[in-house]
Amino acid sequence: APPLTYSHMIDSHAFREFEHSGWQGIPRRYHQAFGELTIQSIEPLLDAAGVKAGTRVIDIASGPGYVAAAAARRGATVIGVDFSAAMVAEARGRNPEIEFREGDAEHLPLGDILFDAAVMNFGNLHLARPDQALAEACRVLRPGGRFSFTVWAKPEESAGFQIVLASIAKHGDPNVPLPQGPPFFRFSEADECIRSLHDAGFESPMVIKVPQTWRLPTVESLF
Repeated sequence: APPLTYSHMIDSHAFREFEHSGWQGIPRRYHQAFGELTIQSIEPLLDAAGVKAGTRVIDIASGPGYVAAAAARRGATVIGVDFSAAMVAEARGRNPEIEFREGDAEHLPLGDILFDAAVMNFGNLHLARPDQALAEACRVLRPGGRFSFTVWAKPEESAGFQIVLASIAKHGDPNVPLPQGPPFFRFSEADECIRSLHDAGFESPMVIKVPQTWRLPTVESLF
């Protein structure tokens, strides 16, 4: 299939600032809500990247540090990178023994061929230029290194997202001005994942589906 053409519609700076502002303000609330869901994909994510004792790992868009902590428990040496200072502070508070740095997934503040594995758990969905982030992940990997990332399945395959999107449609305001970003479910298509990984320099990419169950806390416990 030909590449998706959408980049000309996106103001990369505006989209990045919108995402950055949002992540700066939600570290605690993220842990109480979506965190309970995203952690379910961590072990398959690390398995796909071949993370084990002695592996040198970069956790890209590390957020509260869930993936970095899980990799460290496997005996890996980990560096977490996130563009939100608030998220970096949250990750350091939760995992003081792990190194976390502030940095952009599209321009990683690290040299070439440093890591055996790179992982990104649901981070690609929040980037103005996700293809650049894939290329950066390839750049920092050593020859033979492995990269894995997760995204949400299409709404028709995800009951949780059907509920979220239906609620927004019923109670939200579609006229709120928002910066244009890449198609949210672009990487929900296996062929698009494989094509994009090939273009970024990876060999033999594969796509697997990970089952999840979303258990939400009560409203009172969120505040």
